[in-house]
Amino acid sequence: MNNSVKYLTMIGAWSLFSLAPLNATMFPFNAVHSGGTPGGSPTWATMTITNISGGVTITLTHLTTDLTEPNRFIGQLNLNFTTLPTGFDFSSSPYITGISLGSYTNAGLPFNVEVRFKTAPPSERFTQGNTTSFTLFGVSESDFAGLNTSGMVHFRALAGGDSSKVIAPEPASMMVLASGLFGVLGLRRRKR
Repeated sequence: MNNSVKYLTMIGAWSLFSLAPLNATMFPFNAVHSGGTPGGSPTWATMTITNISGGVTITLTHLTTDLTEPNRFIGQLNLNFTTLPTGFDFSSSPYITGISLGSYTNAGLPFNVEVRFKTAPPSERFTQGNTTSFTLFGVSESDFAGLNTSGMVHFRALAGGDSSKVIAPEPASMMVLASGLFGVLGLRRRKR
């Protein structure tokens, strides 16, 4: 392998690790669990979990501005941690009305964090293109169960009049890392 190919491979590997902050994991919400399918193409929302002192900050972004569903909003976020958080703070979020901690089931899936968002008036809803953050205490990013069913977003006011429960299949950072590793292995195989 010549030096320029080695150099490009090292740059590619470094760029994979620089896409997400350290101690943070991004989850794309792009698989419908139940209800209608939100308009536009997936991914409909993303969630980033970032370690902070004493807990995690969770940032949720409602993606796209789909003209077929201009009134679509997020009404709820459900999460499952391997350890129950000890507390929360959502005082900086203009969209959250409350957070509940405990064991419960929603759409047949187990969760222990429920985040509720404003449903009225329409001008205060968590609508397309907006981002919000909140803090959970007593857990770390590694405590998030991270399974295909560990995070679920409830979309409401879909164009068909239906609601949708969308899950986050796998961490985006893992998909990026895996694709980078396959690329490096492919270059190595081609060299032989």
